[in-house]
Amino acid sequence: MKLKISLLMLSLIISLVGILILLILSNSIQLKEIPIKNITEKELNKKVQIKGELISIKNYNNFQIISLKDETGEIEAIINKNLNLTKNQKIILTGTVQQYKNSLQIQADKVMLMS
Repeated sequence: MKLKISLLMLSLIISLVGILILLILSNSIQLKEIPIKNITEKELNKKVQIKGELISIKNYNNFQIISLKDETGEIEAIINKNLNLTKNQKIILTGTVQQYKNSLQIQADKVMLMS
């Protein structure tokens, strides 16, 4: 009986340590920044990171649609909250590539202002 409890506790501790390690690794892994022109249908449902300049911002009740451009192209991104963004700001955006009405766009997870 004591052996079963000890094995159960050991397996629980090992599982929790494994989950903790996975969480730490997932937060420390950084996506490689890619040019907008390299975002194709092959990247659908994949996470990407882009850097660009805001060329338009459309504010709605609970979200924003922004257009970003870099030297290689333009793309729209959806942000699920209203941020205090202004046109011509340079940002780094991380998100998932999605398709909407035959166009690719990014569902933003993280938006950072460039200094």
